[in-house]
Amino acid sequence: MLILSNEDIAGVLTMDVCMEALEDAYKEQAAGRAVNQLRYDTNMPLPERPEREARYEFKTMAGIIPKFGVAALRMSSTLNHRPIRYGVERAERLYLAPGEGTVGLIQLYSTETGEPLAFMPDGVIQGMRVGATFGLAAKYLARKDSAVMGLLGSGWQARFQVAATQVARKLSLIKVYSPNPEHREHFAHEVGEECRVRIQAVESIEEAARDVDILVAATNARAPLITADMVKKGIHISAVQNEISDEALAKAHLLVSHTEQNYWIYNGGKGQYGEAAVHGSQKLQYGKMPLLDDVIAGKVAGRTKDDEITMFRGHGLGLQFAAVGVKAYELAKAKGLGHEIPTEWFTQTLHT
Repeated sequence: MLILSNEDIAGVLTMDVCMEALEDAYKEQAAGRAVNQLRYDTNMPLPERPEREARYEFKTMAGIIPKFGVAALRMSSTLNHRPIRYGVERAERLYLAPGEGTVGLIQLYSTETGEPLAFMPDGVIQGMRVGATFGLAAKYLARKDSAVMGLLGSGWQARFQVAATQVARKLSLIKVYSPNPEHREHFAHEVGEECRVRIQAVESIEEAARDVDILVAATNARAPLITADMVKKGIHISAVQNEISDEALAKAHLLVSHTEQNYWIYNGGKGQYGEAAVHGSQKLQYGKMPLLDDVIAGKVAGRTKDDEITMFRGHGLGLQFAAVGVKAYELAKAKGLGHEIPTEWFTQTLHT
């Protein structure tokens, strides 16, 4: 069995390869040849900690793609809190594991033998699979002549949004906003050079959203940021979290979802299983919105007119970790990267 690091993965996995792997996986899903386990977040409040709304969270999701020969389990074991920054509630991790780290793992298993194939951290793949998914949404839902992108957020996830949208559409300008001036200026310089695109740091959400063809929100905010007046004819809007207001969502001609079911959050403190809460807006009609995998497979039409308003709203699927994880595994193994350990450490001969 192979143990990979984030550095191993970053050394072999490129955005175009990641998008190709996911596009293939979504076609498998649309054809009924892949399956996901619904994401579950199980939280336990930690009132003794000083941070605002501190909690321990254990998160799981799984996916199986027989064509790729793998099943994947993605899990994370984290401490989180809800600070107020710049007047907005945010979801942030507490980095308390050794080395000021956090824990997120992807486990790959063979669908042919059941044995474990690889364990790897989820950091690079997490960023890549989200960016690639939103890049595919842009490929199928944004106007083909889209050249200007507005970007809300200048963190880890935002850089992958730039890379993926660049693969989907040839951008000439990206306007980036985050409430921290130093962060957005640094992002504009560093990511602009890295992705070879002009990035301009702007001073407001409104400026980032003005006169753009594509508007993407990739923030930690837990409040809507994209308002109805920002929605113009021909625009494509995507949000990683819940940054699109209900009034803005209502203006979409085509609203595409990543999942047919919303995921559940279980908050401890009452009963054996805690109190269940549905993630995000109650206005989204999961099960009735067209799915991205069906758009990619041609079962549902994407954008059909240049003046249409299209939107994409999504959260994670286990299938993503299977598709991107196995690609990283194959590429790293071919280059001799990672650390091999005995598979027998994780198998057993007891027959129950």
